[in-house]
Amino acid sequence: MKRKIVCFALNFNKESKGFTLIELAIVLVIIGILMGAILRGQELIKSAKEKNFFSKLQLVASAQLTYLDRIGRYAGDTTNPPDGIIDDNATAWQELEKQQLVHDNDKRHVFNGIFSFEGGASPYTNYNRINATRVPAWVAQSIDTKIDDGVANTGNVRWDGGNYGSVSDPNNAATLHWWFDR
Repeated sequence: MKRKIVCFALNFNKESKGFTLIELAIVLVIIGILMGAILRGQELIKSAKEKNFFSKLQLVASAQLTYLDRIGRYAGDTTNPPDGIIDDNATAWQELEKQQLVHDNDKRHVFNGIFSFEGGASPYTNYNRINATRVPAWVAQSIDTKIDDGVANTGNVRWDGGNYGSVSDPNNAATLHWWFDR
Protein backbone atom coordinates (compact mmCIF):
# COMPACT_ATOMS: atom_id res chain seq x y z
CA MET A 1 0.00 0.00 0.00
CA LYS A 2 1.53 3.26 -1.10
CA ARG A 3 1.03 6.43 0.91
CA LYS A 4 0.50 9.72 -0.72
CA ILE A 5 2.27 12.72 0.71
CA VAL A 6 0.45 15.95 0.19
CA CYS A 7 2.40 19.18 0.45
CA PHE A 8 0.98 22.64 0.55
CA ALA A 9 3.17 25.35 -0.83
CA LEU A 10 2.72 28.88 -1.99
CA ASN A 11 2.60 29.32 -5.71
CA PHE A 12 5.58 31.52 -6.62
CA ASN A 13 5.34 31.57 -10.35
CA LYS A 14 6.08 34.66 -12.39
CA GLU A 15 2.44 35.63 -12.62
CA SER A 16 1.95 35.67 -8.80
CA LYS A 17 2.62 39.06 -7.28
CA GLY A 18 2.01 39.65 -3.53
CA PHE A 19 -0.14 37.85 -1.02
CA THR A 20 -3.68 36.62 -1.33
CA LEU A 21 -6.48 38.16 0.70
CA ILE A 22 -6.72 35.01 2.81
CA GLU A 23 -3.02 35.18 3.69
CA LEU A 24 -3.34 38.85 4.66
CA ALA A 25 -6.45 38.14 6.73
CA ILE A 26 -4.68 35.37 8.64
CA VAL A 27 -1.72 37.64 9.40
CA LEU A 28 -4.06 40.40 10.62
CA VAL A 29 -5.94 37.96 12.86
CA ILE A 30 -2.67 36.75 14.39
CA ILE A 31 -1.51 40.33 14.98
CA GLY A 32 -4.86 41.14 16.61
CA ILE A 33 -4.63 38.15 18.93
CA LEU A 34 -1.07 39.06 19.94
CA MET A 35 -1.99 42.70 20.60
CA GLY A 36 -4.97 41.64 22.72
CA ALA A 37 -2.79 39.32 24.76
CA ILE A 38 -0.15 42.01 25.31
CA LEU A 39 -2.70 44.61 26.40
CA ARG A 40 -4.40 42.17 28.75
CA GLY A 41 -1.03 41.24 30.21
CA GLN A 42 -0.24 44.90 30.87
CA GLU A 43 -3.58 45.34 32.66
CA LEU A 44 -2.84 42.32 34.85
CA ILE A 45 0.60 43.68 35.76
CA LYS A 46 -0.86 47.09 36.58
CA SER A 47 -3.58 45.53 38.75
CA ALA A 48 -1.03 43.33 40.55
CA LYS A 49 1.15 46.36 41.36
CA GLU A 50 -1.82 48.24 42.78
CA LYS A 51 -2.82 45.27 44.95
CA ASN A 52 0.77 44.84 46.13
CA PHE A 53 0.98 48.52 47.11
CA PHE A 54 -2.35 48.44 48.96
CA SER A 55 -1.39 45.25 50.81
CA LYS A 56 1.91 46.74 51.94
CA LEU A 57 0.20 49.98 53.02
CA GLN A 58 -2.23 47.95 55.13
CA LEU A 59 0.65 45.86 56.53
CA VAL A 60 2.48 48.98 57.69
CA ALA A 61 -0.66 50.38 59.34
CA SER A 62 -1.45 47.03 60.96
CA ALA A 63 2.10 46.86 62.32
CA GLN A 64 1.63 50.20 64.09
CA LEU A 65 -1.75 49.18 65.51
CA THR A 66 -0.35 45.83 66.67
CA TYR A 67 2.57 47.61 68.31
CA LEU A 68 0.12 49.94 70.07
CA ASP A 69 -1.82 46.91 71.30
CA ARG A 70 1.33 45.11 72.56
CA ILE A 71 3.34 47.99 74.03
CA GLY A 72 0.70 50.61 74.81
CA ARG A 73 2.03 53.34 72.50
CA TYR A 74 2.80 53.83 68.82
CA ALA A 75 6.24 52.88 67.56
CA GLY A 76 8.18 56.12 67.17
CA ASP A 77 6.31 57.97 69.93
CA THR A 78 9.40 59.00 71.87
CA THR A 79 7.84 61.48 74.30
CA ASN A 80 7.72 60.59 77.98
CA PRO A 81 4.96 59.97 78.84
CA PRO A 82 3.73 58.91 75.37
CA ASP A 83 1.32 61.38 73.80
CA GLY A 84 0.05 59.16 70.97
CA ILE A 85 1.91 61.08 68.25
CA ILE A 86 4.68 59.46 66.18
CA ASP A 87 7.56 61.94 66.29
CA ASP A 88 10.52 59.83 65.09
CA ASN A 89 10.24 57.85 61.84
CA ALA A 90 13.60 56.04 62.19
CA THR A 91 12.78 54.93 65.74
CA ALA A 92 9.33 53.80 64.58
CA TRP A 93 10.84 51.44 61.99
CA GLN A 94 13.45 50.14 64.45
CA GLU A 95 10.82 49.39 67.08
CA LEU A 96 8.52 47.67 64.57
CA GLU A 97 11.41 45.55 63.29
CA LYS A 98 12.45 44.65 66.84
CA GLN A 99 8.91 43.34 67.47
CA GLN A 100 9.16 41.46 64.14
CA LEU A 101 6.11 43.24 62.79
CA VAL A 102 7.91 44.49 59.67
CA HIS A 103 11.13 43.77 57.81
CA ASP A 104 13.62 46.21 56.38
CA ASN A 105 12.23 45.74 52.84
CA ASP A 106 8.73 46.77 54.00
CA LYS A 107 9.88 50.40 53.95
CA ARG A 108 9.88 50.33 50.12
CA HIS A 109 6.92 49.78 47.85
CA VAL A 110 6.40 48.53 44.30
CA PHE A 111 6.58 52.01 42.71
CA ASN A 112 10.13 52.57 44.04
CA GLY A 113 8.97 54.88 46.78
CA ILE A 114 9.25 54.62 50.55
CA PHE A 115 6.84 54.54 53.46
CA SER A 116 7.39 56.80 56.45
CA PHE A 117 5.50 57.70 59.62
CA GLU A 118 4.60 61.17 60.73
CA GLY A 119 2.45 62.45 63.56
CA GLY A 120 0.94 65.78 64.36
CA ALA A 121 0.76 66.89 60.73
CA SER A 122 -1.86 69.33 59.48
CA PRO A 123 -4.83 69.16 59.16
CA TYR A 124 -5.21 66.37 61.74
CA THR A 125 -2.58 67.37 64.30
CA ASN A 126 -3.75 64.87 66.92
CA TYR A 127 -3.36 61.87 64.64
CA ASN A 128 -0.67 59.90 62.80
CA ARG A 129 -0.22 59.26 59.13
CA ILE A 130 1.71 57.00 56.78
CA ASN A 131 3.40 58.80 53.90
CA ALA A 132 4.15 56.92 50.69
CA THR A 133 6.36 58.65 48.12
CA ARG A 134 6.19 58.17 44.33
CA VAL A 135 2.58 56.96 44.15
CA PRO A 136 1.02 57.31 40.65
CA ALA A 137 -2.26 59.22 40.36
CA TRP A 138 -4.26 56.16 39.25
CA VAL A 139 -3.10 54.20 42.32
CA ALA A 140 -3.69 57.10 44.70
CA GLN A 141 -7.23 57.54 43.39
CA SER A 142 -7.97 53.83 43.71
CA ILE A 143 -6.65 53.69 47.30
CA ASP A 144 -8.47 56.89 48.20
CA THR A 145 -11.72 55.44 46.85
CA LYS A 146 -11.26 52.16 48.75
CA ILE A 147 -10.37 53.74 52.10
CA ASP A 148 -11.90 57.21 51.99
CA ASP A 149 -13.88 59.62 49.83
CA GLY A 150 -12.00 59.40 46.48
CA VAL A 151 -11.08 63.11 46.53
CA ALA A 152 -7.36 63.95 46.50
CA ASN A 153 -7.40 66.88 48.91
CA THR A 154 -10.00 65.89 51.53
CA GLY A 155 -10.52 63.14 54.09
CA ASN A 156 -8.11 60.68 55.66
CA VAL A 157 -6.31 59.87 52.38
CA ARG A 158 -4.68 62.72 50.50
CA TRP A 159 -2.36 62.99 47.52
CA ASP A 160 0.09 65.84 46.89
CA GLY A 161 -0.26 65.71 43.10
CA GLY A 162 -3.44 67.77 42.79
CA ASN A 163 -6.94 66.65 41.85
CA TYR A 164 -7.05 63.22 40.22
CA GLY A 165 -9.20 64.46 37.33
CA SER A 166 -6.84 67.30 36.41
CA VAL A 167 -3.69 65.18 36.17
CA SER A 168 -2.54 65.07 32.54
CA ASP A 169 -0.69 61.75 32.93
CA PRO A 170 -2.13 59.11 35.30
CA ASN A 171 1.43 57.88 35.91
CA ASN A 172 2.46 61.21 37.47
CA ALA A 173 3.66 60.36 40.95
CA ALA A 174 3.44 62.27 44.22
CA THR A 175 3.25 61.51 47.94
CA LEU A 176 0.17 59.77 49.34
CA HIS A 177 -0.78 60.47 52.98
CA TRP A 178 -3.06 58.22 55.03
CA TRP A 179 -4.11 59.15 58.53
CA PHE A 180 -4.44 55.52 59.60
CA ASP A 181 -5.53 56.08 63.23
CA ARG A 182 -8.27 58.62 62.64
